Amino acid sequence: MRPEKIRRFNEYFKSKSKDDEDFIMQTFSDDSNEESLRELSRTHWDQTTNEKLDLRHILQKIHQNIQKKDSGSNSNKLIMWYNRVAAVLLVPILVSSIYFGINYYQANQLYSEIRAPKGSKVQFLLPDGSTGYLNGGSSLSYTANFKKNRKIELNGEAYFEVEKDKKHPFLVQTDLADVEVLGTTFDVRAYKADDEILTTLVEGSVKVFNKNSRETSLLKPGQQNRIELKSGKMTNTTVNTNYYTSWKEAILRFDGTPFAEVLKQMERWYGVEFIIASPIANTQKYTMTIKTESLREVLQLMSLTTDFNFKIDGEKVIINSLNN
Repeated sequence: MRPEKIRRFNEYFKSKSKDDEDFIMQTFSDDSNEESLRELSRTHWDQTTNEKLDLRHILQKIHQNIQKKDSGSNSNKLIMWYNRVAAVLLVPILVSSIYFGINYYQANQLYSEIRAPKGSKVQFLLPDGSTGYLNGGSSLSYTANFKKNRKIELNGEAYFEVEKDKKHPFLVQTDLADVEVLGTTFDVRAYKADDEILTTLVEGSVKVFNKNSRETSLLKPGQQNRIELKSGKMTNTTVNTNYYTSWKEAILRFDGTPFAEVLKQMERWYGVEFIIASPIANTQKYTMTIKTESLREVLQLMSLTTDFNFKIDGEKVIINSLNN
């Protein structure tokens, strides 16, 4: 790389001037610059930080920064550059670019978001070292300063194993309830389409705050807190936690679960949409375990005790009552 380009490259990393954005994109897109960029990146990395970074989160932040850009030719260049970054993220040539992605993210207090599409589950690692799983059809988000402000916004279901930090409590925020912990293992199910919020405690202790009634409830291991969305009523019961957390191990368990609730969970599990074409008069409750069974196999099993037939049409499943 010519000295003039190196000088301009270094100045951009100091000032991050938008005037040089096109130049930076072209520089990273030119394979002939790889060796020079590799050495420059090492230099900038040594100068900027000694902090241990989790590259999986950095990739998320870079992707989110790119999505914030305006549409147009510059946007297309950024997307092309992102694809290049994703392909060789662990190569030192990109380390300094990653660093500036973090700086931009922190300066603007953007949110990092993790999503799990229907029919999937996603394992995640948070910046404070806490880990967990996100169930199908769910999302969670948090800000750049998460280590100091450990707040999570959750829509859907997530299983958490929280790192202890007495100075910084861990807070899961949902539409109707906040769940606060110091260090523990628990599951929160808070889908917007559901009529209840469930907090199931495996280990440690959690405090659930009901935003409607302003009540607070402290859970012990093996207990579950249930908040009804319509009434705001909050109750604690003792449960077998395996029935509410086994989804993270690719096992779906039901214990006396009503037909409608089974279909709702199967939608998220298999990534489909159930359409009830004719009303089903049904009081049947199901106790069963799903591991490797296909959607068709499970529906055939259920139809033995409930009068319905079904048709699978791509991602839609049409249910018809046999009594109509």
